[in-house]
Amino acid sequence: MNKKKKTIIAAIAIISIAAIGCAAFYFIKKDTANKPPTLEETVENRISAYETDLRDSLASMTDQSLVADYLANWGKNKGLNVKTDKYGNVIFSINATEGMESKAPAVIVCGYDYSSMNSYIDRIVSTLVVAKNDRPHGNYKVIFTSEENGSLTGAENLSSKYFEDDCEIFFMGGASTSRISTVTGGYEEYLLSKSLSYKTPSYSNAYKITLSGLPAEKLTTETSSAPNLVKILGNQLANLKSDSIWFELADFEGGSGSELLPSSASATIAVSPDISEKLEGKLDRAIEKFYDKYGDSYPQIQYTYEAVATPASVISSDDADAIVSLMYTAMSGIHYKDDNGDIASLTNIGYVSTADKKFNMSVAAYSWDTALLTEISEAYQTTCGLSGFEWNVVSQYAPFTIDESNQPFEVDFREAYNEYQNIKLKSINMPELTPCGILKGKNENTQIIALGITQKTKDNFAGGIITYLASPEKNDVK
Repeated sequence: MNKKKKTIIAAIAIISIAAIGCAAFYFIKKDTANKPPTLEETVENRISAYETDLRDSLASMTDQSLVADYLANWGKNKGLNVKTDKYGNVIFSINATEGMESKAPAVIVCGYDYSSMNSYIDRIVSTLVVAKNDRPHGNYKVIFTSEENGSLTGAENLSSKYFEDDCEIFFMGGASTSRISTVTGGYEEYLLSKSLSYKTPSYSNAYKITLSGLPAEKLTTETSSAPNLVKILGNQLANLKSDSIWFELADFEGGSGSELLPSSASATIAVSPDISEKLEGKLDRAIEKFYDKYGDSYPQIQYTYEAVATPASVISSDDADAIVSLMYTAMSGIHYKDDNGDIASLTNIGYVSTADKKFNMSVAAYSWDTALLTEISEAYQTTCGLSGFEWNVVSQYAPFTIDESNQPFEVDFREAYNEYQNIKLKSINMPELTPCGILKGKNENTQIIALGITQKTKDNFAGGIITYLASPEKNDVK
C-alpha cells in the first residue's frame, strides 16, 4: 500500500472516531438533560433559592404581620391553598397525590418571630422546601405559628381542626446539633425589681459605656456561645469596683425581652477627675479583649465609651452597689450540661432598666429537667433576697415528654432520614421551650416528634420529611 493510501485511510479512521465520539457525547448529554433531578439536587437547589429570597426580604419584615404576609404570598405563588388566621398563624393545605389518599395525615409546624428572624431562618427554609413537594405524599399541612417575642399565643389559639385523628406532627425546632427529641424544655420567666432612691452626684466627670450591634436572636443551644451584652456590662462595672475605680451609677439599660439576647446595653457612670485616666485605661484594655474574643464572629458588634455631661442625679450608693452585685452574681448562658456534654439548661438576662426610678430585670430559664429549673429558680430567689430585690415568676411552662406511643413514628422517621442521607439521627433532649405540649393537646390521638434543625442540616431534614411523606403505610407494604 502506497503512502498516499495509508494517509487517506488514517484520516478516515480519525474522522470516524471523532464522529463516534461526538455522537456518544451528544446522546449522553441528551440523556443527562432529559433525566429528572434527584431529590437531593431538588432539595439543595430549593434550599439555596428560598434562603436567598428570605434573607433578601428580612429588612422589610418590621413587624409580625409582614412576616405572615411574606409566608402567605410565598404559598400562594407556589399554588398552595393558604389561610392566615387572626392570630398570625399561616396554614398551607396540601392534598394527597394519587394513590396516597389513605396515608395518615401529617402536620409540619414551624414558628416565626420578626424580632429574631435570624434564629428562625434555617427551620423556615427547611419547612418551605417540604411545602413545595413534587414527590408522592398523603394529605398534609404546613403551619407557621406566630411566636412574637417568644410568645406561644399563636400555637395556643391554633384551631384543633388541623389535627385530625392519627395525624403525625413534626415540630421544626432549632438546635446546636441535629437531633430528634422526645423531651423538650420547660420555661420560666422571672422579673427582678427594686425601687431606687437617687442623690446629687459627688463626682463631676461622667462617661457613657455602650455595647451594641449584636443581632436580635433568641437564646438557644445554637446561640448559647453568643455574648450577653447586659451581663458583660454588669461584669465590667463589678470589675471597676474590684480595681478600686469608684463610680456612681446614673442609669443602666439593655435588651428588650427575657428570651432575646440583648442587642445593646449601656450604663452612665460618674467618677472623680483624678481617676478618669485610670478608668479609660481599664476600659481600653477591656475593649481590646472583647474584640479579640467576639470581633470575628460578630463584625457589627461595638464596645465604646464617651465623656458625657454630668447627670443631674445618680442612684444612691446602696442601691447602685446592690445592682452591681446582682449583675455580677446573676447567671446567664449555659447553666448545666449532662454527662454526654449536651446542654440541659440555659438562662438569659434579656432585659434591664433603671427608668422611672425603678430597677427591672427580666430573666428566662429553660430546661427539659424540672429539677434544674427549680435549681435556677432557687438561685435567683436567694440572690434577690440577699440583695433586697423583689422576685416573681411571671410566666411558666412545664417540660414536655413525648409519650412512648410515639416510638413507631419516631423510628419510621429515623429510617426515612437515614434513607435520604445515610446518616443516623441522634436522640438528644431539647432544653428550649417548644409548643409540642400545646400541639399534642389539640388532639391526644396524634403522634408528635420534635426536630432540631441546624444551618448545615436544614436540607437533610427537608429531604428526610419528604422521603417519609412518600413512604407507604407500614400496613400497606406487601
